[in-house]
Amino acid sequence: MKNKALLALMISTALFSGQSQAAAPGKPTIGWGDYKFSLVELNRDEIAYSKIVKALHDEITVDVSWDAYSGEPATTARVLINGSEVWIGDGAAKSASFKMNKGGRYKMQIELSNKDGSVVSDEKLLLIADTDGSHLEPLKTEFIENNKAYPNTTNKVVGTYFVEWGVYGRKYTVDMLPAKNLTHILYGFVPMCGGDGINDSLKTISGSFEALQKACAGTNDFELAIHDPWAAIQKGQTGVADWSDPYKGNFGQLMALKQANPDLKILPSIGGWTLSDPFFFMDDDAKRATFVASAKRYLQTWKFFDGLDIDFEFPGGEGANPALGNKDKDGKTYNLILKDLRTMLDELSAETGRKYELTSAISAGPDKIAVIDYNESQQYLDNIFVMSYDFYGAFDLNDLNHQTALHKSSLKEETKYYTSLGIDAMLAQGVEPKKLVVGVAAYGRGWTGVSGYTEGNPFSGKATGPIKGTWENGVLDYRDIANNHMGEGWTYSYDEQAEAPYLFNASSGDLITYDNARSAIAKGNYALKNNLGGVFSWEIDADNGDILNAMHEGLGHGNTTPPVEPENQAPVAHAGADITVIGSRTVILDGTKSYDPEREILTYQWQQTAGNKVAIVNADTAKAEIDVTATESDQEYTFVLTVTDIEGLTATDSIVIAHTPQQENHAPVVSLDRLYKVKSGETLNITAQATDADNDALIFDWTIPTDLAVIGSHNAETITLKAPQLEQDTTYEIVVSVTDGELDAQANSVITVAKKVGGDVVDPEEGQYPAWNKATIYTTETVSHNGLVYQSKWWNQASEPTPSNETWKLISDVQLGWDTNIAYSGGDITTHLNASWEAKWWTKGDEPGKADVWVKVK
Repeated sequence: MKNKALLALMISTALFSGQSQAAAPGKPTIGWGDYKFSLVELNRDEIAYSKIVKALHDEITVDVSWDAYSGEPATTARVLINGSEVWIGDGAAKSASFKMNKGGRYKMQIELSNKDGSVVSDEKLLLIADTDGSHLEPLKTEFIENNKAYPNTTNKVVGTYFVEWGVYGRKYTVDMLPAKNLTHILYGFVPMCGGDGINDSLKTISGSFEALQKACAGTNDFELAIHDPWAAIQKGQTGVADWSDPYKGNFGQLMALKQANPDLKILPSIGGWTLSDPFFFMDDDAKRATFVASAKRYLQTWKFFDGLDIDFEFPGGEGANPALGNKDKDGKTYNLILKDLRTMLDELSAETGRKYELTSAISAGPDKIAVIDYNESQQYLDNIFVMSYDFYGAFDLNDLNHQTALHKSSLKEETKYYTSLGIDAMLAQGVEPKKLVVGVAAYGRGWTGVSGYTEGNPFSGKATGPIKGTWENGVLDYRDIANNHMGEGWTYSYDEQAEAPYLFNASSGDLITYDNARSAIAKGNYALKNNLGGVFSWEIDADNGDILNAMHEGLGHGNTTPPVEPENQAPVAHAGADITVIGSRTVILDGTKSYDPEREILTYQWQQTAGNKVAIVNADTAKAEIDVTATESDQEYTFVLTVTDIEGLTATDSIVIAHTPQQENHAPVVSLDRLYKVKSGETLNITAQATDADNDALIFDWTIPTDLAVIGSHNAETITLKAPQLEQDTTYEIVVSVTDGELDAQANSVITVAKKVGGDVVDPEEGQYPAWNKATIYTTETVSHNGLVYQSKWWNQASEPTPSNETWKLISDVQLGWDTNIAYSGGDITTHLNASWEAKWWTKGDEPGKADVWVKVK
């Protein structure tokens, strides 16, 4: 027995000894580093597109190092990407280099092995960024506001425009898109480079032309760029907010959106209303070739795009630039552009294995359709987005009609434009119905001051101007219409023949023509019945979901079979904004802005839910009243308004009324500086320092001598004065009065206007021209300012004329002193340091007497 135990001990010892002598390598540790690379390399902080795109790489080299601090030596080392070998080498190696040619989020590991086994390191994220978004997590989107999910059972196009500038005032970002309800997103807009004479339409928008010139610095005319780099690729947004994210902004989010919705088509829309001018020059083969080559590079750079959309507004003319348009050649130019792009896209498809779409947004006007042979165009195009909106609007105050009607108006004898008329014109040319996509307006157009109309037909009248818009006068977002233009005073009507809704306010003469759920459903029904390609909208940030939902319903994607009626929606209650009242008074509870989306009659009920009990007069009407009596302490009352539609759906809203004791009114206090000084011919801003102990709103009124010209209002806190040209110093007294409506105060001061001195330069002709006014819009007008005469070069407002301001051309034939901000050409003469100097060549900022570019002439 003892011998058996000894034998077992010997065997155990031998086994243990063998295991200690045969061992795998120690676990490797990947060296420190940020393993993030970009196949499309950007200079993210640049503005010029030529500098933004730094390099396009077919592949990148990854250098990785590692170490193992224990274990036996390895005979083989491997680099594993997602478990697959990409590099193999000697076990003594401590680093490796390998190539990667596809974007993505990869798990990188090091494997060390010898004859006794293998061991792998912990995973390290290897991120290869690419503009297809393969390096990004899928962007999560929700159905916000009224948007609902719809299955696209017909495989029809359901598209919309997403605009670059929507991230600013509209605060609409890519993650807010109802992406799962869309087949196509048209990104508006991608510009073509070009300056004066090539992109003049842009000058109608303040700062837009100048922004494009900065974006196009170093880029050839007719090549593509990014108009607003901050919005497109630099602004941190959900999913692309980290400092290290190589692609941010709209583009970065769209890349991530593609990861979540791989079948979604995203197309850059090239052109648009103010960016179409360069298309008119592309009858020139060289210019067109430059554009097409640039479009190819654009798609190779921004791989999340699925093709191109051409928005040429409009072949034959009648676009933003009245100087452009030739009906004899523009139609041919349009088809040449499409033909060359289709050839290029087919070549790119062969190179990448991807299918690229080519689409075009076109006018629905038969007169504009007639300019183009669309039977030829269709062979190059996948879809034709027929812009069946903007037919009528405040750009014409005499011819009022439906701006986006499906059929001919029943309210106007002459109707030149409506959707079905445009579609019929396309079909008459032999265009395949399935390529035609019908436009739906997620906005309205409108007029104000409509009068002289036949009873019941405001379209028979004439207007005095555009209605106050959401972002620009004459145009209202659908959301704005639904929320703010459905209450008391507004009459809703529907032209059943035209399939067109409209709203009219008889007291103001405001008239709105738009698409709503009913008309959008009608357009979807029409597209389905006529085997058209589908529907699309302009633009998604203006829609609260009602329009896109209706587009799906009209195409038969809902639970009902078309034709369908909209599902009854709950009413919307508006009890008004919270208010504060002082002392005894009658307060009106105003619910007249409440409305029913279907325009059915509502019932109203007001109820007090908090505060000392008060009697409600007419509690079952839209307008109720309460009386509050004087109080010695602060009080608060809460009232709830409940509105009910004819089917019993309800909505509530509340208003809080704060009631404070009557306080003794105090007179305002106002002061001015003791003395102001200004030179002859110059302007001076004077601000009254006014306060009111009761925080009452104050009204200002200035008394100014007639010699001093007032620029702007006499009734503002700050007043702008222009001094006259004087031969001697002169003093003037000014007075400002301020009132809170009950009590007032005054302050006075003096202004000394210094006489003209020898160095002042004044054009003797300046009095023949109107003085420049910062509130006035100028295009080519001539004005006087600070003693000189200038002519506007292009559209501008509030851009002060100075010799160095490139917006203005100095007309005055005068010799000015040298100015560091003025660019001088060779031969120009200026004065400086009591001498005259002539420039040898172009110069700016080089001081005469110090720089060699200047020659002293006397």
